[in-house]
Amino acid sequence: MDAAAAVENINSFNAAFHVLSALQLTQFLWPPQADISDGATFDFIVVGAGSAGCVIANRLSEIEGISVLLIEAGGDPPVESVLPGLAVFAKKSASDWNYTSEVDETGRKLQHLKNKRVEITRGKMLGGSSSINFMAYTRGNPHDFNILADMTKDPSWGWDNVLPYFRKSERLEDPIVLNSPDRFFHGTHGNMGISKYSDEDDIDYLVSFAEIGNNIKLDINTNDTLGYTEAMMTISKGIRQSSAYAFLSDYKHRPNLHVLKNTLVTKIIFDNNKAIGVQALQDDKLVNFYVKKEVILSAGVFNSAQVLMLSGIGPEEHLVSKDIKVISDLPVGENLHDHINVLVVQKMGKAKKSIPKSPHDNPNVILLGFTTLNESQTFPDYETMSFIFSNRDDGFLMQCAYFLAYENEICQEIYDQLEGRQLFHSLVSQLYPQSRGKVLLRSTDAKDPPLIYPEYYTNDADLEVHVKVLEDFARVSNTSFFRSVNSEILVPNSCGCGTIPSGEEFWRCYSLCMMVSGYHYGGTCAMGSVVNSALQVFGVQGLRVADASVIPSPLGANPCATIVMIAEKLSDILKLEYDLW
Repeated sequence: MDAAAAVENINSFNAAFHVLSALQLTQFLWPPQADISDGATFDFIVVGAGSAGCVIANRLSEIEGISVLLIEAGGDPPVESVLPGLAVFAKKSASDWNYTSEVDETGRKLQHLKNKRVEITRGKMLGGSSSINFMAYTRGNPHDFNILADMTKDPSWGWDNVLPYFRKSERLEDPIVLNSPDRFFHGTHGNMGISKYSDEDDIDYLVSFAEIGNNIKLDINTNDTLGYTEAMMTISKGIRQSSAYAFLSDYKHRPNLHVLKNTLVTKIIFDNNKAIGVQALQDDKLVNFYVKKEVILSAGVFNSAQVLMLSGIGPEEHLVSKDIKVISDLPVGENLHDHINVLVVQKMGKAKKSIPKSPHDNPNVILLGFTTLNESQTFPDYETMSFIFSNRDDGFLMQCAYFLAYENEICQEIYDQLEGRQLFHSLVSQLYPQSRGKVLLRSTDAKDPPLIYPEYYTNDADLEVHVKVLEDFARVSNTSFFRSVNSEILVPNSCGCGTIPSGEEFWRCYSLCMMVSGYHYGGTCAMGSVVNSALQVFGVQGLRVADASVIPSPLGANPCATIVMIAEKLSDILKLEYDLW
């Protein structure tokens, strides 16, 4: 198979899944569409049923007599967002916002991504991006949260104080971890099932990373995140544990929880700078819903920023240019951050026969590594997420040419060198880049996608750090196991970097050639500049934001678990403030 054929096959599968979705095979899992009238009033309105919104709606509606309206622009998750083995097929579906970044004007970055843009996969369905991500469950490290507590001058965001909220949502199902000292860091009765996947092939790779000085960890979701491990996943009993599945499915008939799907919120309604409701587009008709207490905006990094700006909250100059009345001049849409990934592929030993997997299984066991460049440092500088593919496995082409959206030619060059050999596919991610992008309004029409400028490597220091990171990671090629199988880092000729993967000049060239998004966006409604530590929007009343957009700087982890933690924390803040215990 070639790369173009792999992409076409996935597109064909997507068409088939679209037909299946029309049969509503998974509809029984999800809340029914709320039957509410234009002008209806609720105690709380939650905008966006994503990773955070489902949690908040669940926790607030635990209180009998408190009415909660949860509004989602998308619909029910399709089967490919329920069964873990079908995860790759959710991209570019009707359940994906299908955003793309703007073209890099310099031509230096995004060199070999399709159309020189990042294809930004974001879930447009119940569960949001927790229904479309690759399901790795990582939290970050104490350093991340202690820095946040210092920045906000609010100790409640420190590691010791957020850990209970991580545990609250979690139901860890791994018996080995639960019978270890690491059990302290985990919940066992939460809504979200977490499991760990292992494969006998992983041992040689883990030993190799230990050989170059890394710890091998049973569990990196503790207060010590440095080391390599087999990943924990948001999967339980063969089902993806999205926020929708974990926090809505068993509560779908709760009488005070009203879920409105396929409804796009277009702006927040204000009266004297107090949020009193939302305007939304439902069946091509504008409707209004009102709130007694607060509106919580959980529409995600891009859409929360868009809704705020359309409502008059954002950079004054930009809003005035769109003829939007300014309610609060705040840097909404600025400070966009993301992890920068670079793909490194190594040809390994003789391939083993691939064993077909059930769609209920995790498609690939993931090896996660968190490594520091400074031995005295207690937090990581970079993360590696690695997969093992066998003998020209089509899974590699699916990831390379479709999910990561590298140009077909780049993926084909790598694929053609793999016959009869295993492949070690690693996304090497710089965890704390300094570069910041931005999100702007394309127009005043809420249906128009926002303008997204990731601005990777605009801070030159980020590229130099990535060079050091890749040099450090590449040391694994000289370990005993890698040498014994004649491993080789595969460098596409299209990169023009030379064929010997060594030296700063090579890795600088390679980084620019093979960089791609980490899909870990955050920061557009950041704590400290747009919201306070209680997530209240500055300059207005009755409006909070709770999603990845409030995270002011990159985390040393994939963000989904932290987003759920933020939602759990805000739910308690609201219950305390309104005496809802």
